[in-house]
Amino acid sequence: MFKYDICVVGGFGHVGLPLAIVFADKGKKVVSLDINENVMNIIKNGKMPFIEYDAEEILKRVLKNGNFSLSLSPDVISESENVVIVIGTPVDEHLNPEFELMKKMMESYKKYFRNGQLIILRSTVYPGTTEMLERWFKSNNINVDLAFCPERIAEGFAIQELQELPQIVSSTSDKGLKRAKRLFQVITKEIVELRPIEAELAKLFTNVWRYIKFACANQFFMIANDHNADFYRIHKAMTYNYPRAKDLPKPGFAAGPCLFKDAM
Repeated sequence: MFKYDICVVGGFGHVGLPLAIVFADKGKKVVSLDINENVMNIIKNGKMPFIEYDAEEILKRVLKNGNFSLSLSPDVISESENVVIVIGTPVDEHLNPEFELMKKMMESYKKYFRNGQLIILRSTVYPGTTEMLERWFKSNNINVDLAFCPERIAEGFAIQELQELPQIVSSTSDKGLKRAKRLFQVITKEIVELRPIEAELAKLFTNVWRYIKFACANQFFMIANDHNADFYRIHKAMTYNYPRAKDLPKPGFAAGPCLFKDAM
């Protein structure tokens, strides 16, 4: 009853595009939906619009064999059995989560959702968002299974990590959990099951922990400078053949906007 196995909403970006082409390379019929026509034309020509190691060879292959398509029209949502939404909860100018933008996005796609679909939230969301969206679907009489399966990749290394890292899977129903597990087992061997609130917090805790480690390294660097000490010599001494300090990063512009947002 569906033309596509998977539709990736937000499918031209760093998270959505690698996921889409990896699924397509495993034999799934995948369509990436987004809004930037210029980026779509780049991808259609077999070029990645950003640095992603080992991706272009796969992209060319799945375009050629017909497993991967691109679209600017949300009509493809209606034609897909599984819909992966790569849009997270944004924050406002005061760094508070903005649920309304997520709700408006879902409202804009409401007429395209179909009973029987599996809807998967992929990006970082505020705790409780999955349960809130389940209530939204029910209030609109849309009978779908809803899952939250957070992305865990580092940009540039998605092709490798999507297939090697364990995938956290959660759902608001037993049926949804089974469907999400079955889908992600196509690309990775290990699946970790959680409740939606646990999965949402696991994603946030992971990012905040990385943010804290980067912040500590930068703070240590400034303290060393205050004492006219060479932090890099200190770092080498701390981490050389000493496993309990091996995860101390070096200082620098390492956190990026996502980790800061998620920490807030």
